[in-house]
Amino acid sequence: MNKADALILLEKLAEPSALTLPADACIGHHAEDGTFIHLMRSGLAMRCQYTQDGERQVCRVYRPGDLIGLEMLVVTPPSLVIETIAPSVIQRISIKRLRIAQQNDPRMQAALMSLLASEVMDGQQLKISFGTGSAMRRICRFLLWAANKDEVTLPNREKLGSIIATTTETASRMIADLKRQGAIAKSPSLACRVRINREKLCERAGDICEQSAA
Repeated sequence: MNKADALILLEKLAEPSALTLPADACIGHHAEDGTFIHLMRSGLAMRCQYTQDGERQVCRVYRPGDLIGLEMLVVTPPSLVIETIAPSVIQRISIKRLRIAQQNDPRMQAALMSLLASEVMDGQQLKISFGTGSAMRRICRFLLWAANKDEVTLPNREKLGSIIATTTETASRMIADLKRQGAIAKSPSLACRVRINREKLCERAGDICEQSAA
């Protein structure tokens, strides 16, 4: 079963009302840990942990169509924080309801196995894409991956630096360089968004060039 067909099955179990969140919001609450997984409808989010020194370490980044927390079906993950990077719309899916469907419907079991396999592959690919090569290559790969119809909501520079494992200052400098080179430009619709020049970003991104979300 492919990912698109598997998602269609899971969407039927989602709560009908979606949650609309601003940038820099937390998804869920400590009292709800292990209760829901979340389906990204729009926006961007990241899963991270904080060291004792307050340093943010990003474990995974999510875009529309991704499921957050699916691994809770098979393992008990460490306590991590989910934060929105851009204004986002998400739907919650009850893990209890999902387990019942998994037990009673072979198609749901097949869908979950397919999605879990995809999550492992996607997570590994992102680690390679955002964690190898120069900082400029990593930031270009992120912009290409996060683009929706050739527009991206830029995270604040601190979060952007955490995603591609560089300093806030370096992230700010690279964004300024990309603007001067015409690789990104202000969006005519929203001040927080930029329009990308796909060809110029691909030239700077190196061998790994992820496709956009839409």
